[in-house]
Amino acid sequence: MAIAIAGCSGDQHDHPDLKTGQQLYEYHCASCHKEDGTGIFLKGVPANRDTDLSVWQIIHKVQTGSEEKSAMPSFEKMPQQEASKIAIYLKQLGQK
Repeated sequence: MAIAIAGCSGDQHDHPDLKTGQQLYEYHCASCHKEDGTGIFLKGVPANRDTDLSVWQIIHKVQTGSEEKSAMPSFEKMPQQEASKIAIYLKQLGQK
């Protein structure tokens, strides 16, 4: 339950035990976008597994948030390396 709450609620990055892109994605993103990246259509949460965004565009979106009407939080304090791992994992998730 703590992981689900942490994902969409805050910009916390003191988690040295989370090292892989999958672990970071599950911590920060899966509570909204689901572990398989399919989103929750009925709640307006888009799938992100088959995104056409580049790795750099994903990093930018994670760190700066989305457009005005989006409920997606920004993770401005997220280190570049952490955002990169999430983005690379997300692109790989779409290839599965």
